[in-house]
Parts: sequence; structure tokens; C-alpha cells
Amino acid sequence: MNKSVTAIIIIVLVVILGIFVYLGVFKNKKSTSLTNDTKIDYSTKPKGLSIAGFGGYKLEKVNIEGEEIPLIKIPLVTWGGYAALFAANGGIKPSKDSLFYKNGKFVVELIREEDSNVQLQNYANGNYPIIWSTMDMLPLLYDALKGDKRVIPQTFGVFDWSFGGDGIIVRGNVKTPKDLKGKRIVTSGNTPSNFFLLWLLAQTGLYPSDVIIQYVPDAIEAKDAFIKDSKIDACVTWSPFLYEITDPNSKSFVDGSRLLITSKDANQLIADCYLTRLDFMKEHPEIIEAFSKSMMEGFDLFQTNKQKTFNDMASLFKLPGGANEASLMLGDVHLANFPENQMFFNLENSISAYKIFLLSNEYYKALGSLDASASYEAENIINTSFLEKLASKNLFSNQTNTIKNSFNQQGSFNIADLESKNIVLSEDLQLYFDPQKVDFEFGSQQEEIIKNKKYLKNIAEQMNILGTTIVKLIGHLDTTKVEEFKSQGQQIYIEASAQAKLISKKRAEFIKKILIEKYGCDKDRIFTEGKGWDIPLDPTDQSKNRRVEVKFFSFE
Repeated sequence: MNKSVTAIIIIVLVVILGIFVYLGVFKNKKSTSLTNDTKIDYSTKPKGLSIAGFGGYKLEKVNIEGEEIPLIKIPLVTWGGYAALFAANGGIKPSKDSLFYKNGKFVVELIREEDSNVQLQNYANGNYPIIWSTMDMLPLLYDALKGDKRVIPQTFGVFDWSFGGDGIIVRGNVKTPKDLKGKRIVTSGNTPSNFFLLWLLAQTGLYPSDVIIQYVPDAIEAKDAFIKDSKIDACVTWSPFLYEITDPNSKSFVDGSRLLITSKDANQLIADCYLTRLDFMKEHPEIIEAFSKSMMEGFDLFQTNKQKTFNDMASLFKLPGGANEASLMLGDVHLANFPENQMFFNLENSISAYKIFLLSNEYYKALGSLDASASYEAENIINTSFLEKLASKNLFSNQTNTIKNSFNQQGSFNIADLESKNIVLSEDLQLYFDPQKVDFEFGSQQEEIIKNKKYLKNIAEQMNILGTTIVKLIGHLDTTKVEEFKSQGQQIYIEASAQAKLISKKRAEFIKKILIEKYGCDKDRIFTEGKGWDIPLDPTDQSKNRRVEVKFFSFE
């Protein structure tokens, strides 16, 4: 009898347990997998760009139709902006039908790799001599790679701009960016998502410490965390994951989710660039030149065969919605053609590569991802020589700049120019400017101008004598309005600080122009930067702070 009772009790318990399990599963199906106890491996700081080691580049070869052909593998994340690359390559796999083979006798294989740290390590190891990066990431990349000159990134073109492809999804009572204060936000570190979030917080007068940022490795995990963890108030991610969360027809739709902002509000802020290693560029300039040409031709080719490109993208990225989803991704980017590439790398452009580099540098220093004393030279990682070669051949006259002046001024920012690296001082001369002036009348008999010309003559003579030296011209401004800008809030101060660097950069550019035009100096040996008001010479005499500092340093 006792055994029977025991058996009955066990059966009853199993039935009850089964009912609870069934109800739990049924409930989960109705709640879009939202739970409060989901265990997700968050971190409070973005994972640093850790490099385990460096190596020389590897230029593999692949046998196609009996011919041994150099092979370049390029890693990509899920993103629509690579359409011209797919078109130029004729698909995913290496092919002799590609523009790369036609123009440079090498082939390309496209690899899906969502983890930026894995991409970077393989770049440092030499497995991927050409990779992609957003312009805002380059201060971090340079910081991580500067220990080995072979791998210093050389940015030589832009794939696209995010034109709504990056965004912030929210739920609950978050209606405006200011409502993010105190909220939990999931994002991926060392990606444009992180930069976009920092930009938005600053625009609204918030500091990173005003919100709770939960970092995950990549955009896919950010999407998954938002779906699974109902405690997350906002998610920063990109296309196609923006749609997967907010589209009611998507399997991953989260009820109540909505877009707070997308990169359409700052449609030249996030630029996807292609870059190569310094050693690879020096030893294979013909490949880089052919790659540049093929990318510009790929832009035209994509326009004539979009469906094939969509199919190829859907295949590589394993898009649930297939080619149709790939086509939707293209709606959120602006593919860059040749004249738009020229515009992006033009120092005078209102939102150039140089300016994005500077803004990113400032934000990541404030976040702690870069040392507060970090001062890097944008020209170290920007190489326009290949675009200039294409321009000299008068190619791509059929292409027009359609993104010019399209920046949304309501979402814009006023930022200055590049910051520069520390250099070795051999001689220190001071050139002075009147307040609010970025130049001076070279023929003037004013005492200060005569003194300036003597200094400039000395610089030219030094360059002739010390033929291996490089001249660094560093512009500076006075500090009279620094405290006033600080009192107006973080974003006002950051924008003013950036603008100050732009003005001081223009002073340095003016001196460079004089050295070239009046004294015949070699333009390739003169570099400029703007420090704004960061390094005042004399707090008691503002006239001494309005200057261009001149430094000489040697290659040896």
C-alpha cells in the first residue's frame, strides 16, 4: 500500500510540474522572450582594443583556372554600406571576373566577422591587410596599433555614410533624449554605436555618468540583450537589427519599442572607411591604387546590377529576409562615389574626415578610452595620394556629389580640426597673430610681421640644411573665453574647443602656404595641427597665446 501511495504522489507531482512548465512556455511565447532575470554578460566599460601580437602581412595566393593569383581577404560586419565592394568583387568569393583582377591582377574574398576585436587582431597579425573602420574609431585604432609602425592604419577611401542605418531604440517612458538620464542603455563598445551614443548624450547636455551604459561585444548581442532583458531601456545598434526589433512583422519584434533617433539626423557623422597597413601600402601601392579604382567603378556597377548584389549580401550576412532585407539596408546608407570621397578627405569640408577624427578623439578622452594626454595626428592615418592619382587621370566624370551640403543642421555640430601627436623638439620659434585673425599681410611693414618673416626665413634655411627633418606647425589661440564656454555646459564647451582647434589649424595652414609659395619649401615635409587654447604660453599675456609654434624633428 505504501508503495502505491508513493507512486500516486509521484505521478501527481509530475503532472503538476508539467502544467507549470507548459504555462511557463506558453507565457514566454506571448511575451516576446522578455524576462527580468535573464543573465547577460554586461560590462560597465567597453572592452579595450587588446592586441595579442603583431606580425608581417600575409599575401596569400589562390589557384583559379591554373593561375596563382594574390588573394586579399576582407572581413565585414552585417551592413549595407559595402554594396560597391560586393559589386566590384562580383560576389563573395575570389573571381577573375572581378574589377580587382581586371585592374590589379589580384582577387578578393569577403568574410563575415562581427567581432571588431577579432578583425583587428587578424589585421595586426597580417591575415587581413585591408579592413574597414568607421572614421570615429580611428583614434582608438591608432592608439592600439601605434606600437608597431608596420600596422599603422592608412585610410584611403570611404565606403559610405550611415544615412539612418545607425540608431537608438527605446521603450517605456523614454520619449526624448533627455529622458535617457538614469536609464540603462545597451551598446557595443569600440563601434560606431558607442560613438553615436556619446554624441547624442553630449548634444543633450548629458555625461556618460548620467546614464547606465551596459556594454556587450557587438551589435547583434546588443539587439539580443534588448529583446531578452526587459530592464534595458534603450539599445544602440544598426541596420538590419533596427528593423528586427521595431518592425511588427519581424520575428524579433519587441512590443512598445520605437526609434528615438537615427543617423539621418547627422547623416555625415558616421563614415565607413577602408584602410590598409602601412607596410602593405608601401610595398604594394599598385594593389591599393587598383583597389581604389575598382571601388569607384564598383559604385557604377552596383547601379546597373543591384539585385545580384542584394542576393550576395543576403547570402554572406545570412539575412532572414533575404535580398529584400538587403535592399532595405541600402535605404539607410549613402554609398560614396569618387567626388564624394574627395569631399570627405578635404580639410576645408564642413564635416571632413579630419573633423570626425577630432570629435571622436575628444569624446574618447572624456570617456577614458584614450589617455587624457593622447594627442594624435590625423595625417598619420589619412592617405589621399591614391585619390589624387585617380583625379589626375580625369576619371569618373560621370559621377556627381549628391551628399554635399546635405547634413542636417539641426543635428550638426561645430567641430574643429585634427589633433596631433607629440613630436621631438629641435628648435622652438613663435609666430604671432592679431586677435580674430588666421593670417597676416605678408608685405606689411608692421614690426610683428617683419619679425614673423625673419622667423619664416630661418625655418626655410633650417629645412635646407637639415634635409631629413620634418617641420610641424602648431596653431594656438588665446584663452580669454574658455571659462565662459565651460559655464554653458559640456556640449557647448566641446564644440567651442573643437572650433578653436579649427581656427588655430587654419593659422598653421597659412604659415605652411607662405613657406611653400614664398620660400619654395617642400610641401611634403610640412605638417600642421591645431591645438586651440589647450596649451597657453602665458596666462597673463594673451597676445603670446595667439601664435603658431614651429617644431623640427628627425626621422632618425
